[in-house]
Amino acid sequence: MSVKQFKTSLERVNDILSNKSTSKYVRVEDQLKMPLKTIEDLVWKVAFDIDDKELRLELITLFDSMKKENEKLKYIREMLNVVKEIKQKEVKFSLTKIPDDVKNDVLADLNELERCYDAGCYRSCIILCGRLLEVGLHRKYFEATGNDLLEKSPGIGLGNLIAKLNEKGILVDPGVMQQVHLVNNVRIFSVHKKKESFVTSKNQTSAIILFTLDTLEKLF
Repeated sequence: MSVKQFKTSLERVNDILSNKSTSKYVRVEDQLKMPLKTIEDLVWKVAFDIDDKELRLELITLFDSMKKENEKLKYIREMLNVVKEIKQKEVKFSLTKIPDDVKNDVLADLNELERCYDAGCYRSCIILCGRLLEVGLHRKYFEATGNDLLEKSPGIGLGNLIAKLNEKGILVDPGVMQQVHLVNNVRIFSVHKKKESFVTSKNQTSAIILFTLDTLEKLF
């Protein structure tokens, strides 16, 4: 997502400086202000995501030259060429085993989880992790008791579901329980209205996703 925004801003500056996209009612300097700010905000983030060290150095050097020199168009075009060479990292979340009775639901959630993570929608990722856990825990409860909580208590929340499993002594692995509680607590802080908003970072989201997938592997 950062690379796409960065590229869009470079193209915008290129068009303005090439007189392909200018307004006679707004000064060129004012039209450049926002895309140049976006470029400055994202350049280090984009550089960090580049595996090729030479490309990374080239991008930073071009950006530094663009800030110092008057001839911005030249460096903008060269940065665009660098961005075109960046190989986008593919995000892939998967499970080694998924029971047939929940396979469609789980695969649909995993596909959406990948798209949200790639787009930087980390709060949505946390919500989907909670949903995936619900699927796994409901199935675990049904497997152990023969009772379908989705039918008898369709509105049961993740916290109450965990309590039900504890009552029956179903989740005996302390490691699994710890991960379930951690994911649920982050979900609560991310989703529910609090006095202070809680925003998960990319690294925090990655950890929660890994905990969720590891828990599902053990539940399935």
